Amino acid sequence: MSEMDIEALTKRVSRLKKEGKVAEAIAFIDSELPDDNISSPAALKKAELFHDLNDTERAYTLYEALVAQNIDEARYEYARRLYNRGLAKDAQFILAGIGEESLKKYKNYLGKINSICNLLEQLEGEIIPAGTNTRIIAMKHAILSYRHRQTRALPVGRLGRISLCTGSLGSGGAERQISRLAIEISKKYREGGEIGGLRVEEPVELIIRSLSPELKQDFFLKEVTDEQVEVVEIAKITEPFFDDTTLDSPELRLLLSHLPPVCNYGIKHLVPHLRQRQPDYLSVWQDGACLMVALAALIAEVPRIQLGLRGLPPVVRKRLFKPEYEPLYQALAEVPGVDFMSNNHCVARHYAEWLQLDERKFQVVYNGVVPPATEPSSEVSHKIWQQFLHKTSDADTTIGGVFRFVGDKSPFAWIDFAAGYLKQHPTSRFILVGDGELRAEAQQRAEQMGILERILFVGVSRDVGFWLQKMNVFMLFSRYEGLPNVLIEAQMVGVPVISTPAGGAAECFIEGLSGHILDDAQTVNLEQACHYAEKLVTLWRSRTGICDQTQSFLQERFSVENMMNSFVQTITTLPT
Repeated sequence: MSEMDIEALTKRVSRLKKEGKVAEAIAFIDSELPDDNISSPAALKKAELFHDLNDTERAYTLYEALVAQNIDEARYEYARRLYNRGLAKDAQFILAGIGEESLKKYKNYLGKINSICNLLEQLEGEIIPAGTNTRIIAMKHAILSYRHRQTRALPVGRLGRISLCTGSLGSGGAERQISRLAIEISKKYREGGEIGGLRVEEPVELIIRSLSPELKQDFFLKEVTDEQVEVVEIAKITEPFFDDTTLDSPELRLLLSHLPPVCNYGIKHLVPHLRQRQPDYLSVWQDGACLMVALAALIAEVPRIQLGLRGLPPVVRKRLFKPEYEPLYQALAEVPGVDFMSNNHCVARHYAEWLQLDERKFQVVYNGVVPPATEPSSEVSHKIWQQFLHKTSDADTTIGGVFRFVGDKSPFAWIDFAAGYLKQHPTSRFILVGDGELRAEAQQRAEQMGILERILFVGVSRDVGFWLQKMNVFMLFSRYEGLPNVLIEAQMVGVPVISTPAGGAAECFIEGLSGHILDDAQTVNLEQACHYAEKLVTLWRSRTGICDQTQSFLQERFSVENMMNSFVQTITTLPT
């Protein structure tokens, strides 16, 4: 194939890739560059195209075949891609066999790889085996280079400058809490007030990775900006970017040249901003944001860095797992001025066990929950309820749930529960609020069981409090949770709750008084759920509202005021 043909091939593959037609692009490459009798230059081009299409397995097979033929250009191209993937030792091995004539051409690149490998092995105190992600090792040692750092003095008698950080302001629970926290601090600043006995004299800042409306990452944005919270979107920071020549240590500069991409992104965009703002306290929420921001905060010399861990660790929630997390947190645990915060003891305990850290390094700040409004925001919810009320006029019991229709929330178990409960209590009805990828299948399951007419599928609604107040018992069958606010909100409107022991669910109510915990989060015990529901329905009928003990429990643990005071106490005081 001529150079002109290769250029045309490359352009078409690039166009197909942009159109999202990757399979078609791969098939086109195979048709134009069949493996039979392929020339070395064509095979090299084919490997490059496969790699660009993320078909790394076939790309590496081609590169290895060319390396076996002692083609030095293939060695360089293969090594470059391995190094960029974080496999510096593999790249070093590939380049070690380069011919004398090509050595001068690739000498600088080989020197770069040798330098990082030699430094990492020196710091590790052992030979790094092939297949090891050296970017992660570089990240670990870049963090550990700060384990003897001296931090500047923090303010006395006043709160100081606070920055809060997370990935987005989407509609999730963590996003709601960090928005509420920012709003309350902003109010105290404008009022000249205090939190936890400390004067609030500085405006709070909210640092967000992305606020894309298309991805629904700006759900709480209007609320926080209406309260004059300063919001910084990392994706919109264009200059100035971080310049590593501002660092004195050549060793640290070398480590920073070989970091995981997300760490690089955070350093590039945030270090200049943090240096300019000089926050006294930085609270970073959720694993992804911690990975992106923590090292940048160390480089920017932020004296107090709090890592907010909201749900069960990614080693439990496998779909969220990244190999960077464990060494990230273990290294950060050794740095002065860095500690961990969670919104419940269950999550703190799981992280401590996973990371083999003392649980006392994890401070707990329970969510601040506002009682939900029980009046509908429009007539729509009221009309939907009246129609369902008329359709199920024989019902004397209403059991409900509020959740996303996804696997982690066990929506099919909820339908099975409703079917089982109806057999024993045919004058019951059910309300399910929420949407998600499994909603249609859940409705189909209810129809197949002959109970669809007894279940109201509300969909997404801003009138959660209105729907909660219609229930006699609230049920949550989650497999994984952080601290489920909806259990707290249900009790606030007088509804007892039943939940699986997912995350911090058991910390949301008084067992036996305002709710019950089931015995397993992964497989819902439907018989037990029915038994508890019967008990709580009877209990609910004997009451006129929430009991004083439950009211006191909710106020002391989950009020916004308690959340604010606890947060300020934890971020201004390191755990002992």
